[in-house]
Amino acid sequence: MIFPPPDLDDSARGAYLRGAHLLVEGKGFSDPSYPVGAPPLYAIFISICLSLFGDDQLSVKIFQAFVDSTMIIVVYYIIREIFDTRTGFLSAAILTIYPFSTYLTISIASEPLFTFFLSLFVLLTVYAVKFQKWQYYSAAGILLGLATLTRGTTQFFPLMFIIMLVPFTKLGKEFLLAYMAFCLSFALVILPWTLRNYVVLEDFIPVATSGGITFLQGSSEKFFTVEGKNREWPAYFEALRAKGIEAPPKGSKPSQTDKFNTRATIENYRSRLENDPLSFVPFLGKKFFRLWYATESGDKYKDGIILVVNLFIYPFALAGLVLAWVEKRPFAWLPFCALLYFVVLHWISLPLFRYMIPVMPYVIGFAAFTFTTIFKRFEFPDTSTDKTFERSARYSVAVKD
Repeated sequence: MIFPPPDLDDSARGAYLRGAHLLVEGKGFSDPSYPVGAPPLYAIFISICLSLFGDDQLSVKIFQAFVDSTMIIVVYYIIREIFDTRTGFLSAAILTIYPFSTYLTISIASEPLFTFFLSLFVLLTVYAVKFQKWQYYSAAGILLGLATLTRGTTQFFPLMFIIMLVPFTKLGKEFLLAYMAFCLSFALVILPWTLRNYVVLEDFIPVATSGGITFLQGSSEKFFTVEGKNREWPAYFEALRAKGIEAPPKGSKPSQTDKFNTRATIENYRSRLENDPLSFVPFLGKKFFRLWYATESGDKYKDGIILVVNLFIYPFALAGLVLAWVEKRPFAWLPFCALLYFVVLHWISLPLFRYMIPVMPYVIGFAAFTFTTIFKRFEFPDTSTDKTFERSARYSVAVKD
């Protein structure tokens, strides 16, 4: 293993394991103390593993390994539909040995389950635009809803879904019906959790309340790492207090804390714009590049390993995008939109490579397309039939003589 076994982070302890133990103990979602910093589905997944096999994280990791393996099969079908069988096999093979998704599989982390649901969503979207059946659109909405209840990242994806459909469906009644079927299915999946939060907490929380703090952490270079935010946030919050921007008192509703974090983010950007507007260009550039290698720990060794390994993928993935455009592979638009959504969302929030793991299968898929295209160009034509014909012709001539 490239890195040592991962430690439990705050989200694993506070949101996932704590929530799972509340469910196992029978308190359930009716308990107001149930954490809402993250959506509930991963905690439910953990609680099922703990209920079946006892209070041991090993069972969770074993099931995650099964989920990750199934995800690789799903990705094979996605890439096969978009390109060809050979590219699908190569993508699956690379994913099988790709170290960073494996690293999260042996962690208490929601990424394996989230990536699985996201890959099923992409596959069903491919089938939806290919066969133009509302059943596939509804199924895609359900899978995106399940993904959103695992990680809140995709809660805004229905807006991107319109862009995904435009090249395949004419604007009109059929387009609206397909989109409505998708959105209705998506909404019905997340609605019970939204209603639970409103009834139990008397607070409107559609999915989770971690968005504000993530945006705040990505609003300054000083906050990017755990050490940086722990060191710099007390002084920054004191500066906000001096401006009359007070954090909500203890015991406030979770949404109030989230709104404060969002306001603190806006204030940080406003201050930069007023005091040093030219710094936005290098700041945004730094955020973009950090997406592809950076960890929250800021460990240069880990960051370097991630970058070095992925340098064998990124250039070929970029070439694969160009090739898909040149060769007019229309379905390549669908995983590209998923990739674009994650890039933009985490570029403007907190740029961490971990957040890009769920769409790395499609980056690898585009890279695999480059490899298979190169292989085809250098393959020698099969002349076995011609040689057989030549041998037969020579034999006939010899018999006549």
